[in-house]
Amino acid sequence: MIHTLASTNQSWLSRLIFRSAPASDTAAWTDGLFMMIFWFSVFFFVLLMGLMVYWTVKYRRRPGVPAPISPHHNTPLEILWTVVPSSALLVIFVLGFWGYMAKMVPPTGALELKVDGWKWGWSVTYPSGVQSTETQPLSEGEIGYPIFYVPEDADIDLRMSSRDVIHAFWIPDFRVKMDVYPNRYTGYTFRTPVLGADEFVTDISGETPVQLPGRDMWIFCAEYCGDDHSRMAATLRVVPRNVYEEKIASFASTGDPIKDGQRLWATRCATCHSVDGGPGTGPTWKNLYGYEAILADGSKLIRDPNYIRESILVPNAKVVAGYAANMPSFQGQLDDQQLEALIAFMRSISDRGGPAEGEATTEDAAQEPSETTDGGEQ
Repeated sequence: MIHTLASTNQSWLSRLIFRSAPASDTAAWTDGLFMMIFWFSVFFFVLLMGLMVYWTVKYRRRPGVPAPISPHHNTPLEILWTVVPSSALLVIFVLGFWGYMAKMVPPTGALELKVDGWKWGWSVTYPSGVQSTETQPLSEGEIGYPIFYVPEDADIDLRMSSRDVIHAFWIPDFRVKMDVYPNRYTGYTFRTPVLGADEFVTDISGETPVQLPGRDMWIFCAEYCGDDHSRMAATLRVVPRNVYEEKIASFASTGDPIKDGQRLWATRCATCHSVDGGPGTGPTWKNLYGYEAILADGSKLIRDPNYIRESILVPNAKVVAGYAANMPSFQGQLDDQQLEALIAFMRSISDRGGPAEGEATTEDAAQEPSETTDGGEQ
């Protein structure tokens, strides 16, 4: 029945209300149920209001005509107006529950994606443990937002949790919004659409943009969660399976800590921390490493690797003056290699960073290609 409903064409009113076509059978089921309730309500509203106006005119008080005695009880009528609406509501409940369970119970073999939300961003961890490193702006002049790749015509099961406050993972094209809580899991399931022959997306991950078969869908946070709630966005990109597998393989570490750190910044940190000196929810990373910081308690310290590591894992331990203590902890979210990559990237954009630990300068490498450093800071 869900598949039958999904195969119906979208009416002009549905396009006006939902703005875009449903991206799955369960989304079409939601559209169909919504429109059924809408027209059910319109029908009875018109009927009852019409009868009310008619009876108001027909039975109005007239001069010289005594008012008829109103009956105070009519058992058949009372049974009718109780059974008919109750039966209609029962039908709505059954259809709604059916559609709800189709979104909550994943099919066998569904691809499970771990979704994490925090102020203010999303991340998706794939079964292999990798995370997306690609971003794209949703509008001109915006920062990049993460792109999450999924294969076409595949069942997807989301397992979601929050690191701080309540968020809500919302993909409008799938017609479902699910709250994301700290310290517990929520989730839902959907089947990605089969791509049409004329559906393409622009891949800007390489040196030059290329066209790939695919479809982009917006992801938003639908629960107000603080200052940058409106910027807590991402893109779900549906692509052919071979493209999906190539992308998952490309998300592995490049072996270059600075490049890996930049990729992590783009997908995890760019919402709050700029790298060009511009203002943000948190301090800019440009010339952060090696410079002095004034903390909220008035004390001062140098931003060295220990400070940076502590700020990522225990962000409220030392809060910089002028900024709110609203950064979530990344304890358990980043491993040591990723922490080292972020530190290396911060050093690379600071004029007090110097070469990262264990790295020789370009000049040293040219003069002593066979020698290695002793692992200390240069």
